[in-house]
Amino acid sequence: MKPFIKRPLVRLAKHLSLWQQVVHQQTLLEMARQRLLVASGLMLVGFLVIMGRLVDVMALRSHSPISHTSIVHQLDIPRSDIIDRNGEVLATHIITASVYANPKVILNPREAADKLAKVLPDVGSETLYQRLCSQKGFVWLARHIPPKLQHEINKMGIPGIYLQKDYRRVYPYGRMTSHILGYCGIDNKGLSGVEKFFDIKLHNDKTPLKLSIDIRVQHIVHDELVNAVDTFQAMAANAMVMDIKTGEILAMVSIPNFDPNLPNQNKPEDSFNRNTLGVYECGSVFKVLNITIALESHTATHASCYDATQPVRIGRFKITDFKGQNRQLTLAEAFVYSSNIAAIKIAQQFGMETQKKFFEKLGLFKPATVEIPEIGHPFIPNPWTPVTTMSAAYGYGIAVSPLQIFTAISTVINEGYKIQPTLLLQEEVPPAREEVKILSTKTSKMILDLMRTAVRDGTAKQANVAGYLVFGKTGTAYRAKGRHGYGNNKTRTNSFIGGFPYHKPRYMVMVTLEDPKALPSTYGYATAGWNAAPTAGKMIARMAPILGVQPIHDEQEIKEPVVPGWVSVKNTTEPNQ
Repeated sequence: MKPFIKRPLVRLAKHLSLWQQVVHQQTLLEMARQRLLVASGLMLVGFLVIMGRLVDVMALRSHSPISHTSIVHQLDIPRSDIIDRNGEVLATHIITASVYANPKVILNPREAADKLAKVLPDVGSETLYQRLCSQKGFVWLARHIPPKLQHEINKMGIPGIYLQKDYRRVYPYGRMTSHILGYCGIDNKGLSGVEKFFDIKLHNDKTPLKLSIDIRVQHIVHDELVNAVDTFQAMAANAMVMDIKTGEILAMVSIPNFDPNLPNQNKPEDSFNRNTLGVYECGSVFKVLNITIALESHTATHASCYDATQPVRIGRFKITDFKGQNRQLTLAEAFVYSSNIAAIKIAQQFGMETQKKFFEKLGLFKPATVEIPEIGHPFIPNPWTPVTTMSAAYGYGIAVSPLQIFTAISTVINEGYKIQPTLLLQEEVPPAREEVKILSTKTSKMILDLMRTAVRDGTAKQANVAGYLVFGKTGTAYRAKGRHGYGNNKTRTNSFIGGFPYHKPRYMVMVTLEDPKALPSTYGYATAGWNAAPTAGKMIARMAPILGVQPIHDEQEIKEPVVPGWVSVKNTTEPNQ
């Protein structure tokens, strides 16, 4: 080939070779770019998958608004405190911690359960294992654990086990106030007592709930009642103190009681509030109402007399008097000696309809109203017959709660103005008493005189406290046993209802003992004059100075009642009913 032809071809070949190399390099670069894009895309997808899983496990499942956030929100709102009339804290909360788990994060449920069981023995390894195997994203393991256990669980560092800030309801006075306050469940929801009645308010209102209770008086009543149960070997007991000018309940105790700080460790029967939930035949304390009706209806006067020489028969039952006088009794003697026979004859004079209307006005036919949910329904015979009128005259055949009869008699003493009992502090001056006048002031004063005479000379004399002019009435009710009726060897419910001071009635006290025993120290008697009355007297002696009641050192300064038909003689009668 000629040189002039060969040289251009060589140059052309070189150019082609160079172009091919450039194209090949560009192809390689494009392939590399594409592979890089694909790898980057795969890495991005993988990263997004991992992130999504982490979000699912750590946020959506374990802290979802449904399963956990709402719980945390509820726990972050503690209940408001409950305080007594003087500002003493009766119920409050402390900050604690609770243990929970996200089972979806737990790597080895068995190993985790065994480790946790060493510091949570009350829960147990098997229970913990079952909870950790749950398909849920949130399970409680233990609530309200102490700081030491919190530290131990933190040290374990088990993935999926967490501590949650929590609040626990505590009651500084424990058993002493248990039937008033009630208690809360593990999630701080009120389950009984004031805690249940005001559950919504205590959750939403952050100002303390002020009760009418005076913890000093509550302590005295609780202390003396526990001593009385022990001394007289009673099965149970209850007591109340009320300010009759305001209706405020200053103390309310029921024995047996329970520890509200340990609600799961108490016997169910111990939570029974005998003051408000129990209903009983009250016995001779009803004679206060019986004579009130007679005086108010003008079917009796102080000059009235009643033949108590022979028992009264009601069907196949024979009604007698305990340590009867077996003679004609004046109205005052019928009351002070607590004559069942005279009570029946008094009731027969004013009759069935008058008795029913008066009982109804006093609120005995409907459940009591006070700020706790444990309220008993009275047992009212239907139909109300003449036999009912006779038995109700001395406290049988009708069963009411202690709060009902306590409020009814307090109303009689309160110049006849109806009382509405309350557990709330009445911070403002109570409104003027208007439309709730139940009986005349004159009748009220006559009953007050009779009750003072019963303490000074009669069946309630062991309730008397020097200087405080106590007034009151005792009652011993025998509990019926099926068709066998009542008997002196059956279970007794002994009561004292009274107050102080006589010249300016302000505070009322009720004490009830269930089946106290006859003791050598009571000369073989087990009636209310020997146990309920002296228990009330001890309470009054301790609480009166605290309540600001000044003793009368010279009782001649106060004119003692001179009741027509009653001759005041020392040791006229031994305390009995």
